[in-house]
Amino acid sequence: MVVTDPTADEGQHSHQQHCGDQKWPFLIPINSIVEIRNGHQTDFFNKYSDQLDPAMCLSILYGRASQPDVLSLHCFTENQADNFTTGLRVIMENVSGSTSSDEVHDAWLQKMFVAADKNSGGTLSFDEVMALLHTINARLSAKQAKKLFQEADTDVGGERGLDFDEFKEFYRKLSMRDELFFLLRGASGGKTFLDPPSLMKFLVAQQKEVITIEDCEKLIQDFEPNAVCREKKVLSYEGFEALLLSPRHLLFKHDHLTKVHQDMTQPMSHYYIASSHNTYLTGDQLKSNSSVEAYIRPLKLGCRCVELDCWDGQDGNPIIYHGHTLTSKIKFADVIRAINTYGFQTTKYPLILSIENHCSLEQQVKMAAIMQEEFGDRLDVPAPDPDKEHLPSPESLVGKVLVKNKKLSHGDEGEEGWVSDEDEGEEMTGELKSSKQRRRPSKATATSSSPAGDEDSQAGEDDEHSFDPDTVEAWAPKAEKHKLKLAKELSRLVTYVQAVSFKGFEHSLAHGLYFHMSSFGEKKAMSCSQARCVRRFLRYNSRQMSRIYPGGSRISSSNYNPIPLWNAGCQIVALNYQTPCPEMDINLAMFYGNGGSGYVLKPKALVNPQASGFSPFDPKKFSQSFQPKEVSIKIITGQQLPKPGDDKKGEVIDPYVVVQVLGTDHDSKTFVTKYIDDNGFNPRWDVKFSFVVHAPDLCFIRFVVKDKDVMSADDYIGQATIPLLSMAEGYRHLMLECGGESHASLFLNVDIKEYSAPRPKRKGLFGRFRKQPKPAAAAKDPEDTSHIPADVPTTFGDSQRDQQFMDDNDMDESVTQPDGELFNVSVREDEDAVDPDAAGDGVVSSADAFTADKRVRQVQSGLHLENVTSAGLITAKTTNEEREFVREQIEQELEEERQKVLDQQQQEAAAAQDDDDEEDDD
Repeated sequence: MVVTDPTADEGQHSHQQHCGDQKWPFLIPINSIVEIRNGHQTDFFNKYSDQLDPAMCLSILYGRASQPDVLSLHCFTENQADNFTTGLRVIMENVSGSTSSDEVHDAWLQKMFVAADKNSGGTLSFDEVMALLHTINARLSAKQAKKLFQEADTDVGGERGLDFDEFKEFYRKLSMRDELFFLLRGASGGKTFLDPPSLMKFLVAQQKEVITIEDCEKLIQDFEPNAVCREKKVLSYEGFEALLLSPRHLLFKHDHLTKVHQDMTQPMSHYYIASSHNTYLTGDQLKSNSSVEAYIRPLKLGCRCVELDCWDGQDGNPIIYHGHTLTSKIKFADVIRAINTYGFQTTKYPLILSIENHCSLEQQVKMAAIMQEEFGDRLDVPAPDPDKEHLPSPESLVGKVLVKNKKLSHGDEGEEGWVSDEDEGEEMTGELKSSKQRRRPSKATATSSSPAGDEDSQAGEDDEHSFDPDTVEAWAPKAEKHKLKLAKELSRLVTYVQAVSFKGFEHSLAHGLYFHMSSFGEKKAMSCSQARCVRRFLRYNSRQMSRIYPGGSRISSSNYNPIPLWNAGCQIVALNYQTPCPEMDINLAMFYGNGGSGYVLKPKALVNPQASGFSPFDPKKFSQSFQPKEVSIKIITGQQLPKPGDDKKGEVIDPYVVVQVLGTDHDSKTFVTKYIDDNGFNPRWDVKFSFVVHAPDLCFIRFVVKDKDVMSADDYIGQATIPLLSMAEGYRHLMLECGGESHASLFLNVDIKEYSAPRPKRKGLFGRFRKQPKPAAAAKDPEDTSHIPADVPTTFGDSQRDQQFMDDNDMDESVTQPDGELFNVSVREDEDAVDPDAAGDGVVSSADAFTADKRVRQVQSGLHLENVTSAGLITAKTTNEEREFVREQIEQELEEERQKVLDQQQQEAAAAQDDDDEEDDD
């Protein structure tokens, strides 16, 4: 179903914005429509608001939800606009309500099919299928592809090619996943389906879920595509795959994504708050466009603090732009209207407007009037009580808008008064000048200058080293700040977030009030979050709120790492939402949790740092503040990984996975898998990383997939970032953000358990004399297997010995085995496991990461084709011939199961027909 403009040829006024290379008329798939807006709610209509009647304006946003394209339409009459909008919304509701995950997948396959059908004949030839395999990163030999092609082609002659239904069958066979089949076989005790007790056992033992038999029966009804299997209450392979790919069984805990699960009744200073810097900008800080749309996107992502840089407009109405730069200007009224419309669609919790005010008294009065007219009761917040000690809770301020700005003293509330002008733009100018001076060293110092590094970190480096947060002078402005008259009308809107200049921690402790908020530039905030000062910063942030903003030298709108500032208790760590980068990935991961509310409760150790004694630089006290976790992550396979930049013509990728553990300095580590040659469709790594996290409440796990390139820098494919405590256990899929339309994912096994530190080794003379010397290792014959314990099979052909091994290791209860047994029937040797804590800087090379378990390698080295059966084992080292043999075995067994189902259906149909005939005879 598509949307077109049937009246375009009749001269209907239509305006196209950001539609790429498409020319009117063009098609917009219904399921790609993100939103429909009426009136002046896009930048285009805001620009021409004086010329166009809002009742006849509508905008269609479609494509990627994060950066949608916009089609702006101006209709002839108000009635025409209403009818078009109402009808389109009804169609969208019907489509979304009737679209299952299978239908979405079929739509994606249909899109691939149409793109591959070069002659638009409605069928795909073998050559077109081979070209499509290259596009989707599947490296398959011509012989293997031909076999699948012929099996899917129902045409007797085989010359017609594959129609769409046949192509779906071809793709189903191609995407058959061995690891899921073996997991199903292991969980079902060797069967090819799961009954409710077996499913319950798998979900409880492996997935760590609390579930009943009745719940399992419902899951079978929800995910099993075969009607006969649903009737018999069993889950087939197809249903099992659909279950593991469903949102409730992904790696990010479903309840953390969809529900506010944290206590929301604590003071606001106890929460991290999603915050945006210079929200109005779409690009860099000097000459990019300002846009109302730039406010809507963060608000829809749950952002709870947006920034408005307000200046006098030439027409007497306030505007927003980045002062002292070439950025474009937008109307303050348009921004407030958009904030009121979208500010509470995603989350109901309080929204903070961080206003940087540079307006005259007259236009300040207009600002206050515009906000009062748009927000109405949302601004009705009781005045703070100076006798109290804590801010109100997010729950008590649901649906409210809080204005952050300077406020007149009590004596000046009846009239305007003077306040300091907090101008971040001037700070940017000063940092740029300082940066230029440092990039031009004198001849005397040129030879001793430090190595070139990141421009943002180099700027102001001397200031950081000379900065002493204990002194009042450190916080005094280098030049006298401009004074600005503040209108009483605007001052009265300021309540619980009153902007004040920071004069030091001792001054705040003695004179600061709980509703005073100070803003810190990036460099000074980073200095305060270092070891010598962090405890005072933590204490300050436990009672008052702090706002951190990027340094002025970040002209490209790059971002800083928010983790050190969150570790110091800072609540409002403002980032440039318009810039996709690892720092923004971490920020989004933080606030995806807790139901996307934009508020995340700080760990208890940071809420009361005086009692806990917590410091992110003192790992000895971590155990007093957190429960350490022992984490094991097994990277099993990848699915449908795209080419870099969604390129359709490049070479098939050689993917590998980087696992980054991000948190305190003590916990941070990086692991890397090996790369898989020429396979982005279904690469298999089968590698496990184990590590200990001592402050899990402050830890994030970031997965990055890259394409190995021997000629240049490795290409980025996609990523996913998750807070450690939001990771579900068991066998999970992790959906990757790759940009564009992508179904890429990783299949993992995750185990998280409480960690107890090992007892220290005995030292001194007693321990030394008790220690027995190790005997010299003798050279081993590679054919000699005597060193392998008897309980480890050396071949896979001896079914009796295999069964004995499975019985001894409870493999008939294979659902309880966490990892290797279902895939490579191995036991692990502790002495051969990778120890990330002993790796110095925490970096594990790809070579070291794959040296685990010598026994398995010796067993695998004897793996021959005749010994690989459907109950056999596929690992990362299995050859293509062995994989193909196993695939044929799997297909044969599944085909037998399907034939049994078909035979049973035919028998039941025949029996029903006989009953009908008997009734007719009667």
